[in-house]
Amino acid sequence: MKINNTFKLIIAIVISELAGIIGSVFTMSSIAGWYSTLVKPALNPPSWVFGPVWTTLFALMGISAFLIWKKGLGRKDVKIALGIFLGQLVLNTFWSIIFFGLHFPGGAFIEIIFLWLAILATIIAFAKISKPAMWLLLPYILWVSFAGYLNYSIWQLNQSVGSGQVACTQEAKLCPDGSSVARTGPKCEFAQCPGENNNLWTTATDGNTGITFQYPKTLLTEYIHTVDWPPQIQILNEPFTCTEAGSETARSGQTVKRMVDDRTYCVTKESEGAAGSVYTNYAYAFPLYSTGSTQADRKTVIFTFSLQAVQCANYDDSQKTACENERSSFDLDSTVDRMAGSIVIK
Repeated sequence: MKINNTFKLIIAIVISELAGIIGSVFTMSSIAGWYSTLVKPALNPPSWVFGPVWTTLFALMGISAFLIWKKGLGRKDVKIALGIFLGQLVLNTFWSIIFFGLHFPGGAFIEIIFLWLAILATIIAFAKISKPAMWLLLPYILWVSFAGYLNYSIWQLNQSVGSGQVACTQEAKLCPDGSSVARTGPKCEFAQCPGENNNLWTTATDGNTGITFQYPKTLLTEYIHTVDWPPQIQILNEPFTCTEAGSETARSGQTVKRMVDDRTYCVTKESEGAAGSVYTNYAYAFPLYSTGSTQADRKTVIFTFSLQAVQCANYDDSQKTACENERSSFDLDSTVDRMAGSIVIK
């Protein structure tokens, strides 16, 4: 049956995008879990970038394949070129399975080398038939080259997870005095800026599990106070999940998912007003995975604590403004994220 060019174009794009859809089945479940726990290189893009980029690249691949297909399958060079093209699509899908599905960056890096060579072979084969088809594949091989760098870097940075030795990314935090500090220590936290009080943070140890973590003795806030403090910690032997629902003032509270510095949290808040203050119970749940972990090895950590926030309306205008400014600028997520990064399981 003869297919007109419009249908050929649609089929070529659909087949290409289908490879991406299959890969995304393994990718999406890991982005918010295992992948979020990895140490990443400084040039690693935000997770949301990958979806739009790959969707565009697969569309360009489909258009490129169409330009070759419309030359006629009766030609031997067209058949060979499209065969190589389909082969690299299969390798593309396998990379997602190995990296995100099997949590095996080392194996994925070896696979991406073969993928890169297959893309190069496709470009060479397409160039002999259609120059526009060749040019459409150049963004693809450039992105896969960049992905190879990311893959290798993640593999190297996370090889020692679990051994107590971690290579930190070369990022810097700007301090108030204009200097900068780098990530350091077993959990790759930013070092403290000059003048910061090292004694504000101390170590808590859970008597039942032996788990330790760092927490601030005080929040350095005037209108927000700790109630149940230090936070209680709980480890669940089950994969991290989060279902958003509810309202903060409801009996069961409100649960939302949020990302803090590449770590995904499921945050539940329950608030109640009493005696001129608002008391809020917090539960921060987040995944605790390691490179190469199996489904059975995955755990969920939960921090629970309570804070008291004084009602700003209780004060005169000057204090009311100071109270409201403190409430709006208070960054609880960063404090919890630092505590999460300090967890040591013995």
